[in-house]
Amino acid sequence: MECNYVLSLLVVLVLSWEAHAAVNCSETGAGRFADPDDTTCKNYTLCSYSSSTGTYSSYDYVCPSTSLFNPSTSACTVSSDFVCNVTSTTNTSCTADGFFVDPSSTNCSSYIECIEIDGTFLETSYTCPDDTNFNPNTTLCDSDYTCTSTFSCTAAGRFASTSDTTCQTYYFCVLIADGTYLQYNYTCPTSSVFSPTARLCTTSYTCTTS
Repeated sequence: MECNYVLSLLVVLVLSWEAHAAVNCSETGAGRFADPDDTTCKNYTLCSYSSSTGTYSSYDYVCPSTSLFNPSTSACTVSSDFVCNVTSTTNTSCTADGFFVDPSSTNCSSYIECIEIDGTFLETSYTCPDDTNFNPNTTLCDSDYTCTSTFSCTAAGRFASTSDTTCQTYYFCVLIADGTYLQYNYTCPTSSVFSPTARLCTTSYTCTTS
């Protein structure tokens, strides 16, 4: 029995690797957490806190092929003991048809088109021509529009702060029962920056704002 346990542990270690975290450890704290974007229930993130630096390190892991990650026990378990009931969702900022500010853009250089098809939104990103910015008032790329840093929640999720050239601050938007949004401002741990693509704090993203 002990040999089987050691062998299982070695398999887990072989199948793991360090990567950008799918979980925001600064919000969850230390521990093991299911990847919210994984519909197979096999991926999870290990969040480790360093008391000397006051920051979190995050590592992505995959359970062995015969097991699933159980968020209740925070461990990989045989598939017969846990039922994966996660449904696939589309990661989109769209709430209506039309052209809107790209929440991942920090300089108004791009925008998104939202098209509703059978109750699901199709989101497509576009880049404005050089020397133009997306104007949310006209929904066009205008050469005389000045990009502003004012942010207002229009969708639930995490969005980069357009006024922060260090890429460490972001907004967290929460949709409440009355249809409005609560807006929170957060700052990533000192060793990480906010990735507008992954929409989380990570050490693997290179800040390109200026």
